[in-house]
Amino acid sequence: MNKVDQLVKQVKEADAIVVGGGSGMSNAAGMDFWYSASPLFMKYMKYYYDKYHFEGIFKGYYTQFDSLEEKWAFQLYAYNLIFNEPPQKPTYDYLKKVIGNKPVHYITTN
Repeated sequence: MNKVDQLVKQVKEADAIVVGGGSGMSNAAGMDFWYSASPLFMKYMKYYYDKYHFEGIFKGYYTQFDSLEEKWAFQLYAYNLIFNEPPQKPTYDYLKKVIGNKPVHYITTN
């Protein structure tokens, strides 16, 4: 039995599921804007990339902007990306499919 089949079997036999995840989950779902100038990052942050040359949202938080208005605008664009952009890949859908209707609790490092 391979590891995927073993995992599916264990999930089916479980009464409940605890999912532990970190930033790798969002990266696996195509949300790769945290540390690089990915296409998704550039969709929202091209102005800041062109002007300040930082790659990834995290580096933007440590950038010295020319004005408070520009800093707040960056934060609004970042929050819009983080909270409103849907996953780019079906990673979370796959996870839901494996878990099914079992009671589940998610623990993340994010």
